Amino acid sequence: MNINSKLVKFASQELVLARSATERSKIDNSLSHLERVLKNALGNEIQSFVRFGSYTRNTILPRKYDSKSDVDLMIVFNTSRGLLATNTYRNNLSRVIGSTYPNSISKKDFPVVKLELNHIMFDLVPAYVQNSFWNNGYRYYIPDKYNGWRETFPNDINGELSRKNQSYGNNTIREVIRLCKHWNASAGYPLESYVMEKDIINLVFWGNEDTYSRFLKTLNSIAGNKAGVRQALEHIQKYKGDYWTAPNYEKQLFWLKKLLPGMN
Repeated sequence: MNINSKLVKFASQELVLARSATERSKIDNSLSHLERVLKNALGNEIQSFVRFGSYTRNTILPRKYDSKSDVDLMIVFNTSRGLLATNTYRNNLSRVIGSTYPNSISKKDFPVVKLELNHIMFDLVPAYVQNSFWNNGYRYYIPDKYNGWRETFPNDINGELSRKNQSYGNNTIREVIRLCKHWNASAGYPLESYVMEKDIINLVFWGNEDTYSRFLKTLNSIAGNKAGVRQALEHIQKYKGDYWTAPNYEKQLFWLKKLLPGMN
């Protein structure tokens, strides 16, 4: 098996959280149960739920490879009787979660309320929505760091990711994103995950490149000199060989594993 095949197998199997119907069903069931719990407790205070983030894009990693992996759920509150303070909504969420999941870890981590179950972490984000001529008729707002509100755009990159992933074929963009997210987690999270995904989606790939080449070029573009990336990339390039020198696959793989711990 060549290096590209190894990398594709790692990205499409080991780094896929929900690669089995059973695993995806387990998370979806937990999400549905969580929504029912919140709706039963808060009733008409809740207007709707919006699932968003890497889980909806299928770029979320197993927690084995990313301890910060989580599923994002926006709880849109009903503001027909007026908008309340951000802390009021967060406290209501925290109260319900704490009483329903007493054996789990639930805590406030501004601006979200975190719920950690055995198989996944949930980030619960309070929000409200306004009707608008733009943004498909809706504008969403979540808490900002000043206890006010800021506009947000849930799932804004999902469509572009799907379009480019289909355009390049072979699920390449999702594979590159997963590989870069694994590197980022292994390096201590020097890059913010959502911003990194967005930057990768905006990159241009040549149609005839394999996942190995695209990953190296992408990491070179987004990571720069962070966490030993430059040294590893230089060694990988050195051992890829040229017109006079045959490639050394073992040494390429050695330096690739420096970037991606756990890859076999």
